[in-house]
Amino acid sequence: MKNTLVIFFCFIMYSSYFGQYENTIQLSGTWTGKVEGHPIKFEILEKTPNSITFSFINFQNERFTILKSDITTNEKNEFVISIKEAKFSSQRYEDCIFSTGTLTLSNVLQDSMRLNLKSVGPICFISYDVGRNMPDIKDLILTKEKSNK
Repeated sequence: MKNTLVIFFCFIMYSSYFGQYENTIQLSGTWTGKVEGHPIKFEILEKTPNSITFSFINFQNERFTILKSDITTNEKNEFVISIKEAKFSSQRYEDCIFSTGTLTLSNVLQDSMRLNLKSVGPICFISYDVGRNMPDIKDLILTKEKSNK
């Protein structure tokens, strides 16, 4: 009986993990929305099951990529991404590496979700009058782009 309970418990844990993994796969793709009247894209690319990259692409085609992060879920069934390393794609800002911030994905459905981005580091100064930062984003509604595959 004890062995049966252990096997049953392991099956439940595996099912729970697999369910979260499938949700992450459904998130993969390109999502679009508007921030302060400007279009923005949010890409979720799964390189391997344990490696997911998140990128913001603004209307000027500038890319802000989260390179390293920890992904968890909370009691509200939100995906919480703790940013460990992020940067802009421009060579001009290659020395601007951000190491803090939180990205939260909530109300996740097949074709829409809500996104919040908080405190992605301070402004990174290239020279005394040239700086770059990734501002906070609050309650951005995103819709998933249809795949042409």
